[in-house]
Amino acid sequence: MSGNRTQRRLRTTILLAPLTLLLAATPALAAPAAPAAPAAPAAKAPPSKPPTSAPGNGPAKITGPIPAQGKPGDPAHDYVFYSTPYDLKKAGYEEEEFFISGTATRYNPNPTVDEQKQVATPLGTTPYTTRIVVRRPVKPAKSAGVAVVDWQNVTAGHDIDTEWGTSADYYVRNGWTWVGASVQRVGVNGATTGGTAGLGLTQWSPQRYGSLDVTNGGAVLDDSQSFDIYTQIAQLLKGRGKKNPLADLGIDRVYAGGASQSGRYLGVYYNTVQPLRHVYDGFLFALSDSSLPPRDGVGTKAIRVYTENDVYRGAGVPSKTAPDSDSLRTWEIAGASHVPAYSTGTDPNDFRTTLGAIQSREFGEQAPFSCTNPGPSQVESWTVFHAAYDALDKWVSRGIAPRRAAPLALIDPGPPASIARDANGLAQGGIRLPDVEVPTGLNDGINSPANLDNPLSSFCVLYGTHRDFDAAQLKSLYYSNNDYRQQVADVVQRLETQHFLLAEDGRTLISQAAKRKLF
Repeated sequence: MSGNRTQRRLRTTILLAPLTLLLAATPALAAPAAPAAPAAPAAKAPPSKPPTSAPGNGPAKITGPIPAQGKPGDPAHDYVFYSTPYDLKKAGYEEEEFFISGTATRYNPNPTVDEQKQVATPLGTTPYTTRIVVRRPVKPAKSAGVAVVDWQNVTAGHDIDTEWGTSADYYVRNGWTWVGASVQRVGVNGATTGGTAGLGLTQWSPQRYGSLDVTNGGAVLDDSQSFDIYTQIAQLLKGRGKKNPLADLGIDRVYAGGASQSGRYLGVYYNTVQPLRHVYDGFLFALSDSSLPPRDGVGTKAIRVYTENDVYRGAGVPSKTAPDSDSLRTWEIAGASHVPAYSTGTDPNDFRTTLGAIQSREFGEQAPFSCTNPGPSQVESWTVFHAAYDALDKWVSRGIAPRRAAPLALIDPGPPASIARDANGLAQGGIRLPDVEVPTGLNDGINSPANLDNPLSSFCVLYGTHRDFDAAQLKSLYYSNNDYRQQVADVVQRLETQHFLLAEDGRTLISQAAKRKLF
């Protein structure tokens, strides 16, 4: 490392709607080794075909669970794409994959602001076959009757489990079911041009996923099918038919979740399709929503969670803002970035590394790229998402409205926004986790590519910055290690009282601080 330039491995930090910088090169992917031939094929019975049923609600057919013939990382790719390294067995959970088929009503995926002020008009229908991934309690009695349908983010050219990577531990400790929904063309059939082409499910494993298609053989390429497929998945989860393999979970509350580009689609869904179906009970928009904020007329409870990076890049402009209301809350996390440091980690056993070790497991190490500043931000933003899901559920199920959060202090909304900062360069206002309120370094939402030798370096704008404070800065802030740790504990207690932090997660932050030695 030299100066402010940092070389980083590209683990597809692509959770953004299209950038102004065009992607002109395909990332270098490690070629998978040829699968080993079975030692004694004649001695093995052929794998049984998974059952297919007509569940009665949602998709016309559901097939599965689809068996995995290999373990995650096997070069033959006959396992669940992005299978989680979370220890599901220890938690009493299991991961299952199903193929679903039916006919989807098509809706305009790119409505204007004026068009989003009214319900969607059907554009016709199209057949589809796609997949869902279900992570659920093994014992139905452990199910809380709550599910989150994660609109899989596909800006990277493939599905990414953004909501699971952020909040899996919250779901598991509360008995929630997570469902990964593959509803867009790029995730299923793959992009055909640009730097992320050829990474869809059908290209990653033609053997496992070759039967999937959401384009009607290439006739529908605009994702107009995605909204109704997403609706049918929620209907399936709430179904109680005898042929529905998920009916035993007793799901009665289904929440829509998605990050970045997926948040934009959910915004369009909320404004134009939710009023037609009302099948989702609440929405959590992570890092983005549509060009028209969630409108009051829909009435479904919704929480928007932005990082400082999102506000810096435009989420705070007047046309994107919306006042808190009887159905909407907006929370902004000071110092946090669109792509957090925990998501780019290299530990293959860490379920949060959706843009790091897990992505590398599926595609190999990627070409390095360079950002102007070291990053990403190290703010533990996942804790706020846990609190947001908890608040959303209490709002929907018990009528307890979430706490209103102070926004980031803006001098000029931009974009890029000018944010009021303290003497250490830290943003003022917003939800202030210990990484910002009791800092040991600078975390902010600002970064940029140092160069475009690798065109995908354009995604440095999502990283934010992290720089450790030097010894002199630390001594000016804290008398001792114990002083630092006590201040962290005080901030945790305040955030818990404000319901922006859950007690279980507060204990994690206090434990992290206890292990940190500043002097």
